[in-house]
Amino acid sequence: MSVLIRSKAIYVFTDARMLPAACCALLSVQRNSQRNDIKPIIVGIDLPVDQKARVATFNVVNGIDIDVVDFTFPTDTPETAGRWHKSTLARLYLDKLMGEKLERVLYLDADILAVGNVDPLFDVDLNGKAIGAVNDYLIAFPDKIGRLERELGLDPGAGYFNAGVFLMDCAAIRAGGFFETARSLLRSGQCFASNDQDILNIAFRGMWQRLDNRWNVQTGIMPYIRNAVLLHFTGRRKPWDFSVQAGQSAYAEIYSNMLSKTPWSGFVSQRSAIRKAADYLLALGKRAGAMNRSQQLKAHFGASEIPRAERNPGSENSGSHVFHTRGADAWRAFFNRYSHIVLVANSEALDPQRMRTEFPGDTLFVFFNKVYKVLDDSFPGHAILVARSGMMGANIVHRREVDEVLKFFTSDKFLGVLNIRTAPEEHFSPVGAFNGATVMYSDLETLISEHYPPDKIPTSGFALVAWMRELQLTPKIVLAGFSGKRSERWKVFDVHDWTFERTFFRLLARRGIITSAEHATPSRFDLLTRHFPDAKSEEIQAAINDALSTRLDHALALIDGLVSLTKWQRALDQAFRKARPKTRKQRALDREKKQAS
Repeated sequence: MSVLIRSKAIYVFTDARMLPAACCALLSVQRNSQRNDIKPIIVGIDLPVDQKARVATFNVVNGIDIDVVDFTFPTDTPETAGRWHKSTLARLYLDKLMGEKLERVLYLDADILAVGNVDPLFDVDLNGKAIGAVNDYLIAFPDKIGRLERELGLDPGAGYFNAGVFLMDCAAIRAGGFFETARSLLRSGQCFASNDQDILNIAFRGMWQRLDNRWNVQTGIMPYIRNAVLLHFTGRRKPWDFSVQAGQSAYAEIYSNMLSKTPWSGFVSQRSAIRKAADYLLALGKRAGAMNRSQQLKAHFGASEIPRAERNPGSENSGSHVFHTRGADAWRAFFNRYSHIVLVANSEALDPQRMRTEFPGDTLFVFFNKVYKVLDDSFPGHAILVARSGMMGANIVHRREVDEVLKFFTSDKFLGVLNIRTAPEEHFSPVGAFNGATVMYSDLETLISEHYPPDKIPTSGFALVAWMRELQLTPKIVLAGFSGKRSERWKVFDVHDWTFERTFFRLLARRGIITSAEHATPSRFDLLTRHFPDAKSEEIQAAINDALSTRLDHALALIDGLVSLTKWQRALDQAFRKARPKTRKQRALDREKKQAS
């Protein structure tokens, strides 16, 4: 039996404090990878025996094989400056820990989360350089980066990389002595505000290849990089913290799912609704105060995406035809076999028993992810299950709900799972992840980009309706349970533009393109035409707009009042910021200002 020789590895350095996050970082990479020549390795800094045992449990629960390598700092290692923990310095010893047969090594900080396929990164051409890395977000601020280049003795315009992610050419590393240079700088007694990151930028001066921003999407630029692969939570507050930074709380669920059946199940803090609301309002105040900074980041990074043509989901996520999607003609032939297509919402407004009997036998029923909300036993009719993708692949896959939802489709009339994606950050899951079910794929990114407001994401139901309308299908399309009303039992997320979707559906219903119980009865605005039969539609619309404008002004006044209630929170935050000890760099800058004056 031949032994698999792995020529590539991913190293994450951590102490016990960040060990759960480090394990999740490696697991997120594996779940988005198709390669089997990459070895995940944790370098444990003074890890107790019980923590190593927890890594072994994590491996078994999640089907991963993480090796743990012990590391203890040499006695002459100095302390770090500022808020950084000493554990960050351990990566300066990476050359002494990597295996002799390795060709390429990817270093990741423990606060990294993969939301896309990392495989292509290992094949990037480094153009003879020792490492590949991504510019730090400070590159968007010419004054700051210029001052930093001068302080560190870097060439003007050379750039400054963020050391949370870097790819190493192992042969070049062994021959160049770069890490030895870095360790000498560490022991020199010289002050570096960003510690090992500054040191690595000096040690690899002129020998690092700039990588695309998607390989290290730092907190400040996350809103502007739509093709992200590696997210890097660089702020003080992490997704698993009680005081998670607004905009990152969605990632807490990913960490929670990966750790749910391990000894670290309590690693992700549980936050109350009041805490979430308070943090959100506080973030709005901070965002307003940093508007100029945000505009500079958006101006620099907003145009840095890879062209759509270079982001083919099939080639990027699989390296093969496993994510093959059908053409329009093939999909039309697939759907046109049926007299009706019923899209079944996961809604309290749905009556499953009535739904089964009021449509003919050649009806295709389309269910969505959390079908257990509406079904209580196996569905006997023709059906497909739409598995919506997210950053970690199909949601039912990364939530480990495949078996839970497929148990409702044991009939031979079940046609399989339809895995869809609607945005660049959403990724397909491979066929094998659906536990033997037939799998179909539909990439709706381009279609949705032309159909939907850019600051929101569509519901799966909307994506299906827009797609079927584009296909110009012959079956009658029926929306079942699409009430458009907030459920008392199930969550309704504000990431969707509900107003836009309801308007879109209503216009389709008026034109007879879809049928919906909600739109079959007159709306409150339809009733106006009965009372004012001589009024033109433009006159009625103007009256509606005037009434809505007045109500909106009133709502905004109430919101202003609510925001004013958070004044003490914002003031408290500013007080804490002022009370925070200054870093060595800040103190040095203060001295320079005094001397200059």
